[in-house]
Amino acid sequence: MNNVIVSPHYLSTELGSTIFNKGGNAVDAAILTNLIQGIVAPETCGIGGDLFALIWVPGKNKPEFLDASGYSGSNVNPDLLVNYESIPLNHPLSVTIPGAVAGWKELSNKYGNISIEDILDIGINLCHEGFKVSKELYNSLNIHHEELSGQKSGYSFYRNSQAYSPNTLIRRPQLGNTLALLKNHGLDYFYNGEVAKEISNSVNGFITEEDLSNYKATWREPLHQKIYGYDGWTSPPSTQGYLTLSTLKGFEMIDKKDDYLHALIEAYRIFASDRDNITFDYRGNDKNFFGSDEEYIKDKISLFDNNIAGKYDIPNPHGGGTAYMNAVDKNGLGISLIQSNFYGIGSRIGVGSFGFFLHNRGCGFNLIKKHPNSLGPNKKPLHTLSPTIWSKDGSLDFITGTRGGRYQPQLLAQNILPYILGKSSFEEIIKKPRWAIEHFGSNTHSSIKFEFIEKSDMNSLEDKGHKISTENKLIGGYGPISTIYKNLDGKFTGVPDIRVGTEKAFNSS
Repeated sequence: MNNVIVSPHYLSTELGSTIFNKGGNAVDAAILTNLIQGIVAPETCGIGGDLFALIWVPGKNKPEFLDASGYSGSNVNPDLLVNYESIPLNHPLSVTIPGAVAGWKELSNKYGNISIEDILDIGINLCHEGFKVSKELYNSLNIHHEELSGQKSGYSFYRNSQAYSPNTLIRRPQLGNTLALLKNHGLDYFYNGEVAKEISNSVNGFITEEDLSNYKATWREPLHQKIYGYDGWTSPPSTQGYLTLSTLKGFEMIDKKDDYLHALIEAYRIFASDRDNITFDYRGNDKNFFGSDEEYIKDKISLFDNNIAGKYDIPNPHGGGTAYMNAVDKNGLGISLIQSNFYGIGSRIGVGSFGFFLHNRGCGFNLIKKHPNSLGPNKKPLHTLSPTIWSKDGSLDFITGTRGGRYQPQLLAQNILPYILGKSSFEEIIKKPRWAIEHFGSNTHSSIKFEFIEKSDMNSLEDKGHKISTENKLIGGYGPISTIYKNLDGKFTGVPDIRVGTEKAFNSS
């Protein structure tokens, strides 16, 4: 066996891989890779966001799932947004408790070989030694310079209110000092010490210090579906992870599918049209979630028409910036980890002088009264994060995931299906053009954006009623998809995406 990491940034991969030489395993590598990613690419993730992870332990026949997503605060009052149609991305009510640090603690305690203090040390050193600004980071900082440049936590990124240009060496000493506090006092200090107090102050007390001190990441049962001989595993609600499995299972169930593209697009649209109705915080009653049940899938896929793009009128229920990385080590321990600030650099609300910004995952709530996913205190919002692990005959076969918010399940379905059908290798799939559907709720028409599309495929889809547009270029937001798979020699191989220039795979011999 060998050690493999794939992440969205070359520094995250390079530094993450160093942990193997210190006796670390895949979980240690994922934590370190995540830590570095949040330092060098805060437009994707960081300690102000949430985390989900699937862990494959050799000898077991299914992965474990860690939910390190946070709740809304006790003092949340939706009446304060009565004049809004949705929650503003930069409003204190958009912030939920950041779960990533608690997630690191759980992962390290249960599976880590290396002390969390040693992992934090590598991040602390990078903060003080510095790194070069990427184009992606510059673009995000430049867009939000008016909001961020005047905040104490934004000092490292700006000079005279202007974002440092790409390839400029910058340092993040404030964040380095915060990580040093966590190293010296323990990760719980994030939720109990002065950091927690400043988080509460930063969101006007909607999240209380008691909310933070009571927060814990939790181990839960992953969702599962058997598809074309593979076992697919993903995150349960309140995430949309089930959409990947339901789409692929629905595709498998379709008896007559003369048009591959039409069948996959329609399978996704059928299940996605119901997403906002059934994806919410089930508060421990996951047995009430039916989105991955075979009877539900069979019933919904019966709506498929081989000749026309449907308009799926799913009734409403009654009453009611991301980084993906994965790792496999020489002992076969595998992890599929996704961590996010949600939209871009998050809420743009800095935590005093602690050097980081809070996510705006609370924007996953809606403002529809009595809806099960409506904004309210002490609940989790609909989450777009959708990590996956795939096994076959009880053994780990591949791990794949992506950023991309609402696009994640549709991107993953496109990446996974050709592989499990035996049509293409992941190296070939990663180069193929992708499509994305922006609006997929109940009663919507089919409107699809393609990176590229063959004229014959476009004509076929348009004849069936799909509205097609093309970008004629690869889109960074349609990924990056990171994949680690077992090749014919039984070795795991990392496949980075060509859509983000900073993404890199580490493959040991």
